[in-house]
Amino acid sequence: MIRVENVHKSYDDVKVLRGINLEIPEGKTVAIVGKSGAGKSTLLHIMGTLDSPDEGKVFIEDSDIFSLKNKALSKLRNNHLGFVFQFHHLLNEFTALENVALPAMISSTKKQECFDKAKRLLDFLELSHRLDHKPNEMSGGEQQRVAFARALVNDPKIVFADEPTGNLDQGTSEEVHNLIDRLKSELNQTFVIVTHDPYLAKICDITFEIDQGKIVNGN
Repeated sequence: MIRVENVHKSYDDVKVLRGINLEIPEGKTVAIVGKSGAGKSTLLHIMGTLDSPDEGKVFIEDSDIFSLKNKALSKLRNNHLGFVFQFHHLLNEFTALENVALPAMISSTKKQECFDKAKRLLDFLELSHRLDHKPNEMSGGEQQRVAFARALVNDPKIVFADEPTGNLDQGTSEEVHNLIDRLKSELNQTFVIVTHDPYLAKICDITFEIDQGKIVNGN
């Protein structure tokens, strides 16, 4: 599904990634762990096409993604990749239903089809009572479930999650743990998750540890 070959990345004089090699199989939940500043989020952003490497290659389903032209890369990102971040990044002026439907509308899907699919996802995630609520009218856990629904609306091959429980209390974090476990088992969704949360890493199928820009452990 994803293959990373000898990826290096620096910002000014700071070397963040120093020759990363790894493979992520389809349908697996993968945790990337390590100390702050080890390069976890940088690696996730490169695999998710949000940043580019200085050296090395990233393949998604045998396609060298950084050989694609900008338009094709944007299409890949919007149609086949989903993203969940620590702080939700929901649009405050939009309802839960509108936030989830938006990526599908960008993909030029018919408006009513977008809203129908967004509603089905929110129902699946037990948020049917929040369709018309805006982010500030929902709890942190509900906002994060909306963010997951938004990430799933275009049927992505891969969902990238950067510290999805990092801003949540213990009880709400457990809701997200259960949600990821459910999506893995019921949708066979591939997840790549950067996390400091030991329990979230424990429930993943594969864990890669980064230290000083290198993979030091993978199981």
